[in-house]
Amino acid sequence: MFFEALDKLTADQVRQLAAAGIPASRVSNWKHRKRLPTRPQTLVFCTVLGLNFDKVNREITEIEAAEDAKDNSPMAALLKTLSPAWHFS
Repeated sequence: MFFEALDKLTADQVRQLAAAGIPASRVSNWKHRKRLPTRPQTLVFCTVLGLNFDKVNREITEIEAAEDAKDNSPMAALLKTLSPAWHFS
């Protein structure tokens, strides 16, 4: 949902994000998957685009957990255990 919304982002929406405090360079970093947004940035992004914050935040959290698991094998084991249960919440 997050990356799909980034792909469809218009120039006007980028300007709205910039007016809300998120520079275009940061949006570019997100598009190229160099960074993920912070929670406040995610809230602004969802507000400007009219997206559900909870769903986008969950997606970003899952991406962060997967990235952490690549370097941390105990984290990978925990993620395998908890991930199925989390999808039902």
